[in-house]
Amino acid sequence: MTNMPFKLSYSFEGDYRRKPEQNLSGASKKETRELLLHRAHEERQKRQEERLKLRSTVTIQSYIRSYLIRKRKKHEERLKFDECVNILNLKELLGKLLFFYNPKLDNKRLEYICEKLLQNHVEVLKHMDFDSSLNWSIRRILYLCLNGLSQQELARISLQCITVFTENTDSRTKLEIWPYLVNKGYFRQLRMFLDNSGEDNEHILTLIRRPFEYLPLISLPQQVELILSEFCNHFLCPRITPQVKSILIPYLQKCRTFPYNEIIKFLNKSQDFDATNSLFYCVLALEPTDYVPTKDSIQVLASLSVNLYQLLAAIVNISEDSDDEEMEVSSEQVCLQDYIHLLNHADRVKRIILYVDEYGSNEEVLMSIIQLCHNLLLTCKDSIRKFMLPFMLALKGTFLNKLWLSIKKHETSTLQMTGGSLGQWRDIHTAISVFCDMFTFYTETLTDSETSDTSGTFSDSDLYLMSDILKNMSLSLIEMAFPMCRASGIPSTPEILHLYNSCLSCVKMLYTLDLRKNFCKLGFWTRKKIHISQDLSRKNYLSKTIIPFYGLVSENEDEHLPPLSTIEQRSLAILQQLPFLIEFNTRVLLLRDLCRYSLGDSDNMRLHREFLNDSTVVIRRTHLYEDAFEKLSRENESDLRQKIRIQFINSVGLEEAGIDGGGIFKEFVNEVLRTSFDPNRGFFLLTNDNMLYPNPNVGLLIENFAEHYYFIGRLVGKAIFENILVDLPLAEFFLVKLLVERANAHYLKSLDPVLYRNLLYLRDYSGDVQDLGLDFTTISNDLGETKVVELKPNGSNIPVTNYNRLEYIHRLANLKLNTQIKRQCLAFREGLDSVVPLLWLRLFNHLELQVIIGGDTQEMDILDLRAHTSYGGEFTPDHPTVLLFWKIVQKFTGSQKKQLLKFVTSCSRPPLLGFKELNPPFCIQSSGTEDRMPTASTCLNLLKIPIIKEEEILRNKLVSAIEQQAGFELS
Repeated sequence: MTNMPFKLSYSFEGDYRRKPEQNLSGASKKETRELLLHRAHEERQKRQEERLKLRSTVTIQSYIRSYLIRKRKKHEERLKFDECVNILNLKELLGKLLFFYNPKLDNKRLEYICEKLLQNHVEVLKHMDFDSSLNWSIRRILYLCLNGLSQQELARISLQCITVFTENTDSRTKLEIWPYLVNKGYFRQLRMFLDNSGEDNEHILTLIRRPFEYLPLISLPQQVELILSEFCNHFLCPRITPQVKSILIPYLQKCRTFPYNEIIKFLNKSQDFDATNSLFYCVLALEPTDYVPTKDSIQVLASLSVNLYQLLAAIVNISEDSDDEEMEVSSEQVCLQDYIHLLNHADRVKRIILYVDEYGSNEEVLMSIIQLCHNLLLTCKDSIRKFMLPFMLALKGTFLNKLWLSIKKHETSTLQMTGGSLGQWRDIHTAISVFCDMFTFYTETLTDSETSDTSGTFSDSDLYLMSDILKNMSLSLIEMAFPMCRASGIPSTPEILHLYNSCLSCVKMLYTLDLRKNFCKLGFWTRKKIHISQDLSRKNYLSKTIIPFYGLVSENEDEHLPPLSTIEQRSLAILQQLPFLIEFNTRVLLLRDLCRYSLGDSDNMRLHREFLNDSTVVIRRTHLYEDAFEKLSRENESDLRQKIRIQFINSVGLEEAGIDGGGIFKEFVNEVLRTSFDPNRGFFLLTNDNMLYPNPNVGLLIENFAEHYYFIGRLVGKAIFENILVDLPLAEFFLVKLLVERANAHYLKSLDPVLYRNLLYLRDYSGDVQDLGLDFTTISNDLGETKVVELKPNGSNIPVTNYNRLEYIHRLANLKLNTQIKRQCLAFREGLDSVVPLLWLRLFNHLELQVIIGGDTQEMDILDLRAHTSYGGEFTPDHPTVLLFWKIVQKFTGSQKKQLLKFVTSCSRPPLLGFKELNPPFCIQSSGTEDRMPTASTCLNLLKIPIIKEEEILRNKLVSAIEQQAGFELS
């Protein structure tokens, strides 16, 4: 015991049995039963502790004796090894080394043994087939060599030894090496060695591959799974290093013995692996060039891509930090591009699509493809255009039909979504998200034909049912996004936000499609139960940002707005996202309120502001546009919402009589806009349907054309703000571009119907498109000068084929609709937005915007006009001439009624909400005897007719006046 490194706290004299203590005092008469029991319990516990203490002492002593004996024995064996190294045979040396080996003391001895083994490897390998103990010793030596890879002095010899003794291990006894080494960290040590080597080492690559050469010979499934699991854990799942990415993966991808299909099956069956982006990248990069997709591979891609969106989140988070991390941002962006490049490999996409075409009716395959596409669509903005798989599937009507049929099976649960059942409809909401994104993209492409919707992919009844389901689902999502009780709200996740946005976008697209195709019955889209609070317009909540599942976010932190109720939040969300669900008249009144309250909350405040900012602008009638452009420029009139009065100067330089109470300004706006949009001035051109759009070549005529478009946009905004109707037939695509930045290919029909039909022909061409001799160029005619415009870089050398014809169609349509008039539309939009925010105008679709600008397109209601007409002079409602006038007007054709309205009000269309809102009111006044012609004063909406008793004479005079549009005068 003298060799013990510590002393025991008491002496041991050989008497190991403890004698019970004797208490001769007898039981105390004063001691109660409870105290007696308590004392007995404590004594038992004390005896138990003593026994445990003794047992622990014996165990510790036994361990120390064992340790000292082993240490002494190893020291003796180490001395014998050194003394008899040249006398003992190799097998004995192996046994001794394995017994005493300590990495801190015996690396030189291990190196010696490895050299001896390499010198005699042929004989050793032969004996391993029938000598199990030698086989076991070699396995343990190889394990030591594995650990030696991390030590510089042993790395070279260890690598050689492992390489030699793991080659040709096809016998049953030698095959046992692989499960043993893999279980002992074979792949872990090789991964560490590879990452630290920093160079292309052929030996290490061979060793990584080698277990897979013998995988088919291993009979036990658990051993095969062990090898695959360890490989995935140490090479595929951890963070991808440059050595793995640029050296190992290309090497294994070309290796014919690499068990890619077995790994796919194993990953699909195993539940032990997290869906890391590193594993997803490796699975993509390792796929052989001739690999044919299977159900397992599709399911693996679907499950592993679930966290791909985190790459974009990482980039965003890093970019918000300091500039010191610019290198990290760049690295992450390259990584994201690597995923996009791998996923967009043409052969991979083509093979997956062929597999879906053949096996897409299988529910498991379809759901896996849906999940994969959903994960890709979550990754980044406009991801359907970045990833070729969802892009190509979205253009396949057959796939969209399968997807829609799958959704229809769950129609009931789709319509009855609640927050509590969110987890129950996870699969169906994933399918709906993907369908909405794909169908929206599909419909935005040139999918219409001359006779059918979306090239016959969906019938009118399908589109109607789709609209009904998704409209109701959108309203349910809005209710879930803004719950009555915050405690019952749904947490915001990328999946639920994507469902919310994609579903609402698809409903908006279906509404736009219905405007073209009319597959929904009249009144289908409006919901009368939606209540719009006046506070939404009074406090201008409409311009605030409201985020689903979060609530209202004010853009101005200094502005203290009262919180909105849940009902108001939902109404605001509908106004911002789905305004067409609210009746048109309600939205018009809301726009009026927004305009009115933008000048002040109360009538007194607005009157006070008008009084302070009242200004009179002098305009020469001979230079109407020029003076208006100068006097109402942004420098001279910064806020065009304020009251402006006009003083006209006639052709001889004198001020015209009269005070502008609003009528003269109305005439001014109409005349200036009529002049501005006159094609002869050069700012606008006419389509074949006589509709107005910006001149693409205006830059060749006017240098500062952007300022002019800004001014014209402001004046149109002022007309809307003041509720002045202007007879401007704007082209459909131009109206669309006032509300959104880009018009899609559908609206090319309103610009150039011939080109539109030619592109439809190209889309449906059944032969080889390349035979048509098209390339990515087009001819532009700039004021008689013809030049070639490339639709993409080097477009003249890129032929149009069956594969890229959709791209050609969209690039050509984009050039005509967006690129050529981009600056003109941008300036016009800015001017319009400076008076009436575009956010307000987006309450309406492009057709409704035309009504807002120019009035109702429906036939004029004579009874409504008569009910809201005032009379002047000797005229009364019962005057014979007045009665005769209404009798004649009632018999007018629709065209003549429009001519009459334009003759009196300068606009051929009636007001949006009826003649009750015409300001000043429509007025009829006597102009004297019957020898005079009817005249009008458009600034006052005043019609003067002579006193005539014969119907035919009055009718002829009226028709003559309105057809010639003559007889304007200041009254």
